[in-house]
Amino acid sequence: MRLIFGEYVLDTELFELRHNGERSPLEPQVFNLLLYLARNRDRIVSRQELLDKLWAGKIVTESTLSSRIKAARQAVGDSGHNQNCIATFNRRGYRFVAEIVEEREQTGKESIDVFPKMPAPHRDQPSLAVLPFAHNPGDEKIAWIAEMLGEDISIQLARIPGFLVISRNSTAYYRGREFTIDQIGRELETDYVIEGSVWNTGDKLRVSVQLLETSSGRFLWANRTELPANKLGDYQDDVVREIVGQIEPELNRAELLSLRQHRPVDLGAWSLYRQGHALLGIKGWSEETFAEAADLLRQAIARDSELAFAHAYLALLLAIGHLIGLVTDDASREEAVVAAETALALDGQDPDILGYVGCAFADMGEFQRGIGMMRRAVELDPSNAQAHAALGSALLHIGELEGIEEMRYGIRISPRDNRLAAWGAMLARGLLSLGKVDESIEAAEHACRCDDKIFLPRVVLAVAQNTAGNLQAARAALDDARRIRPQLSLNDIARFASPEEISSLSQAGLV
Repeated sequence: MRLIFGEYVLDTELFELRHNGERSPLEPQVFNLLLYLARNRDRIVSRQELLDKLWAGKIVTESTLSSRIKAARQAVGDSGHNQNCIATFNRRGYRFVAEIVEEREQTGKESIDVFPKMPAPHRDQPSLAVLPFAHNPGDEKIAWIAEMLGEDISIQLARIPGFLVISRNSTAYYRGREFTIDQIGRELETDYVIEGSVWNTGDKLRVSVQLLETSSGRFLWANRTELPANKLGDYQDDVVREIVGQIEPELNRAELLSLRQHRPVDLGAWSLYRQGHALLGIKGWSEETFAEAADLLRQAIARDSELAFAHAYLALLLAIGHLIGLVTDDASREEAVVAAETALALDGQDPDILGYVGCAFADMGEFQRGIGMMRRAVELDPSNAQAHAALGSALLHIGELEGIEEMRYGIRISPRDNRLAAWGAMLARGLLSLGKVDESIEAAEHACRCDDKIFLPRVVLAVAQNTAGNLQAARAALDDARRIRPQLSLNDIARFASPEEISSLSQAGLV
């Protein structure tokens, strides 16, 4: 569509402003502002509405809006005094006052539905779509980079268990078109949308990515990264892994909240699995949350006995719970083994299942088998942060120094993961066993900051601080652990301390 006013044309298909037939370069934000005012010319648009609609989820100042209004006015021949197109209404906002003629492109062909509605995905399996990334117009190199980033992110997101990723062939329809998030949600019947942009700012490339919920249009997560323009090839894989690593926990959190708020009478197996998967990150680590999560997974298996992810995660949950003393049922180990073997029989080549089951076997003492599975998991999917972290923990347990870097890598590629506190506790314990006391304290302190609801890193921090001779800090760490777990016992502490360390804690009057 073309919006014609005076000597100017706003082309919503080509995303450009023309003056007397000549293209007038505009920044994307200025074009969007001008188009929004033109489309809502029947009323006054407040400054707050412009901020909410055009910069949703981003922190911008009033001066940013003022500068964009000024640029839009300059583009259409207006000024602060001469307001033939964009008029200011004091304390109320702005209105586009020029007369507009709307012109639709004539194809000469009968109107047909060129984009038929896609069949609805199974509603127990939430879906997401990665839209074509915006980029500098007319720059073929940047266009190619934007296409490759979007494609790589789609491929990595497709590996997240429990989510359906819409085909790139379907989302390509929206390239260069005007659309709203709720429109995409309706047309693709998708729950979440990922949109992004790549802009060349000279010697830097600015990569921005956002995750939105289609039903509400609200931002769930956003990130911006700047890279040297001439070294994208060196960083592209890392950028993709970091983006996907940050999106996954936000998707899990959003799905859990959605299920809690709109809980149907009969939840499907996928819904139960997603709840069980996300529960520890929401509620913290305790006997009650482990039991609740395990029960949700058992319900999922009862509904769909071939749901390999539910079997695998149940095995992992029971193995970890038994290892740290939060699952005390004598039958839990046998149930974990059965669940692990079942998951492997159902899908023994999925990297997530291998990561979960491998960690479960390692936590149950079968290190060589577990390590082999986790190595295979990271070979199949180098972005599998859980497999990297669990592999590192297992390697440290058998005295392999390689485990430190594996754990650190897993933590680095998933910086907002709700398992960071547990991973950090294991890393700190491994460092302490290797005599790296200062590094252990640093890792444990970082793990404590990641989650206020998990006692593991606080216990390890207390042991490390006592080893360093910092008795006051050790006592404070144990007090904080007891805040989270009032019934903290000597047996709980002994799971993360050697007999010599326990003796030292006892001599210092800490236990």
